[in-house]
Amino acid sequence: MSITASRTTEYPSDVATASATALCDTVIRLHEGLSRLANLVPASDADAIFHELVRVCIDAGNEAAASVLADARIRRLRPDLLRLCSEGESLLEAAWARRVGEAGDPPAELDRFPYLENYRRLSRLELHTLAGAGHVPLAAHRVCFLGGGPLPVSGLLMRQQLGVTVDVVEKEPLAADLARRLLGRLAPGPGLRVVEADAASAEDMAQLVPGCDVVVMAALVGPTRDEKREVLRAVGRAMDPGAYLVARSAHGLRSLLYPVVEPGDVEAAGCVPHVLVHPLSDSDVINSVLVARRRLVGLPGPAGPQAVDASAPRHPPRGHPPPGAGRRRRPAEAGRGCR
Repeated sequence: MSITASRTTEYPSDVATASATALCDTVIRLHEGLSRLANLVPASDADAIFHELVRVCIDAGNEAAASVLADARIRRLRPDLLRLCSEGESLLEAAWARRVGEAGDPPAELDRFPYLENYRRLSRLELHTLAGAGHVPLAAHRVCFLGGGPLPVSGLLMRQQLGVTVDVVEKEPLAADLARRLLGRLAPGPGLRVVEADAASAEDMAQLVPGCDVVVMAALVGPTRDEKREVLRAVGRAMDPGAYLVARSAHGLRSLLYPVVEPGDVEAAGCVPHVLVHPLSDSDVINSVLVARRRLVGLPGPAGPQAVDASAPRHPPRGHPPPGAGRRRRPAEAGRGCR
């Protein structure tokens, strides 16, 4: 089920230099196209629109992106566009979770997932960013991944790369069941489990988060700013002092695909932001990565995070290859966004 898209005559010939007006018109047209579809299940019509939308958001220049986001029409449609992107991504992951889970050779079928390499690149980017914030991979014991969805590739990769116990937390019962059955075929045994719980619940987080070295918050956890803050408060209260928080965020026009997490949001949750990595405008990375640390009593934190406008820190942790850039985009081909 490959996600591809063809160019259209309405599409700006050069997104990086397109005017803000042209980009606004394109985003509005794509939003209208998604809204008219009967559903967002993986199919040629939906795939083509998501393909074009992701490419616009990745390739747009910073100056034009700021003007687009300030446009009143874009501000009005953005919440609904975020909802459509979230729904489309969840349906895509569910389709592949079923496909891989029902295959005679699940690992081989997962290798056919067109965005698997993009997941790997994002996972490596997060490990590099954690290392830049002072985390020692060999000292890790347990990771909690919030918002694993029906296709918990990120949790699986963290288990493989760090060799630690990983709890994949998912709120939706159907998605949790799909993920549990899938991992039962891909990675049976201890060390990787799916837990049905609500990341915004202080009670649930108090049961799951203590004892974790790292807590990762997926991009689709908390579809609105207020909901993300609610999740961060619940997580922050449950984290051990000194534990690391990794929050997937978005910057520039990519914030039309995913909600934004600001350094102030994690500070309000009792964490000290350390590193914030934004992808370059010509990088096919979609998500920004914000790494913070649960405040230690009596230990003053930095005034703010170190902002890095690059697809990876300069010095990767030992044992990991330099990260590539991007998620859910093959070379010269953008696709849908990613959890």
